[in-house]
Amino acid sequence: MKLKFLIVFFSFFISFNSSTSPIGFTSEEELIHNGISRKFILHTPGSFSENRPLVFVVHGYTSSAQNIMNYSSMNSIADREGFAVVYPQGTTDTSGNTFFNVGYDFNVNSKVDDEGFFRQIVKSLISSHEINPKNIFIAGMSNGGDMSYMMACNASDIFSAIASVTGVMMKDITDNCIPEILIPILEIHGTKDRISSYYGDLENEGGWGSYYGIEFSTKFWVDINSLSKKETLNLRDLNKNDGSTVTFNKYWDKNTNIEVWLYTINGGGHTWPGVDFGFKWWRNPYLWFLMGRSNLDINASEEIWKFFEKYIEE
Repeated sequence: MKLKFLIVFFSFFISFNSSTSPIGFTSEEELIHNGISRKFILHTPGSFSENRPLVFVVHGYTSSAQNIMNYSSMNSIADREGFAVVYPQGTTDTSGNTFFNVGYDFNVNSKVDDEGFFRQIVKSLISSHEINPKNIFIAGMSNGGDMSYMMACNASDIFSAIASVTGVMMKDITDNCIPEILIPILEIHGTKDRISSYYGDLENEGGWGSYYGIEFSTKFWVDINSLSKKETLNLRDLNKNDGSTVTFNKYWDKNTNIEVWLYTINGGGHTWPGVDFGFKWWRNPYLWFLMGRSNLDINASEEIWKFFEKYIEE
């Protein structure tokens, strides 16, 4: 619980300057779900294509659709590759912080149906923006990564693959997870993440609720997808000053095209790799300690799209 109130400061440090792409078009959209006005940002590439893919990118606790759109730079990749991006906006909890409802202990009484909200967005965009229903994906950071895992369990009928950056699998979600369709999984996570621990928190010391460690969660999906092969690669340490390195594990099997990817950021914190958030110990020692340093050896957004692209259907 002690970290819940500190993470709110994170959102003030990740709001980068944004502008509408000269190629694509970005707009704020709104719909009514369960009697509540819900908003999201939609970015569509300038070049028209029928049946284009759609990628959800989901923000973290206390953050916003605008923030994750800005720092992920996913719009630029969308313009280059020809897919649409939607950035859902979370609602506000009883502490006044934006969130997605994955069952955190302090939101245990929340009735917000974010799964239903996401399903309604999909239904709306398929009919209005030439979206291919076979090619819908979801990624998120922290609370958004938790939400992506929840969608893997509950909405594999809609999403073809998921990606999580610093996200975890909440115990209650995991223990009741029976995906309708087998689904590929990508996780990017730092071993020194002090908010969403790489090693899990089944005793709920952090106050979020019980959740499993990354290696357990990875094995969970490897087993569900019956993957028998593993490849491990230590990636080149391209930036010697970021305090971290990357180990890539790929799980696969000759009998399926479904894969599970894990990028372990050795020494990495609670950040989006490829983005230097500029945390300086002399400016804000505690925030620097809490969030950690960003890995600059990989670009999380590019790796996410590389993974999703494997599962594009014509």
